[in-house]
Amino acid sequence: MTDASVLRALLVACLFCAQSVAAQPPGSVPQAPRFVMHQPAAVSDRSLFDDASHVIVGVLGALAGVFAHRGWSRRRWRRAPAGVVIEAVLVVDLVNSTWLATHHGEDLAMRARNVLERRALAAANPQGVTFVENTGDGCMMAFPSALAAANSAAKLLRGLQDRPPEMAPGPPLEVRAAVTYGQILLDARGSRHGSAINEAFRLMNVPTDAFVVVQGEERLSDIPDRNRVFLDEDAANELESTHVPIRQVGVCRLKGFSGFHRVYELRWKEMI
Repeated sequence: MTDASVLRALLVACLFCAQSVAAQPPGSVPQAPRFVMHQPAAVSDRSLFDDASHVIVGVLGALAGVFAHRGWSRRRWRRAPAGVVIEAVLVVDLVNSTWLATHHGEDLAMRARNVLERRALAAANPQGVTFVENTGDGCMMAFPSALAAANSAAKLLRGLQDRPPEMAPGPPLEVRAAVTYGQILLDARGSRHGSAINEAFRLMNVPTDAFVVVQGEERLSDIPDRNRVFLDEDAANELESTHVPIRQVGVCRLKGFSGFHRVYELRWKEMI
């Protein structure tokens, strides 16, 4: 049975109920129990019609809302189906944002977040960024290639080397960043999801003491704690033929991921 058939059947039922109520004579209205002292007020035909009309209006309004919601949900699902893409993910986060707020005031901490967001977008737009999401103290961006993500990260960090004028008299901005490459899931609104994004956030915040010595692998002794851009192995492989300067940092575990992961660093100071 279609939605229209259901609606017609309910309309007929409501009209039949209204006619039945209106056809009852006043004397047929049930009397109050005998122990009640006062006689009930007489019920007029007009009040019966009013009650029936209120019931019909309420039922019709509820039905209309249900069918409208079902139709809108179906159209929305057809308009924006989910998809899968292969993209590079760049995540950037402000270092010591809480310390900025407690030692220099909430106003300076908010300015730092705004400066980072503006400069990240300015570095990403020329590289064809496909998606941007604010994460509070930073942002997550998607790019069509690992090279585009690496160029954006390098431009952003070079621009933050000198203290931005908006941050005076506060300290220079320091950030951590990470680039991963892989399969990204798109939901109906175009938002990005997937393990490549989760890995980027884990990689960005991995502490320097998390790297372990594995047989056959060399661990660097000078691993930076901030103003760095880490890359996963897939992103590093994509950059292998682009002559972008990178170096292997070491091997570590990432929370929520099994096994060991080889980590690389983007040598952004050497990029023109």
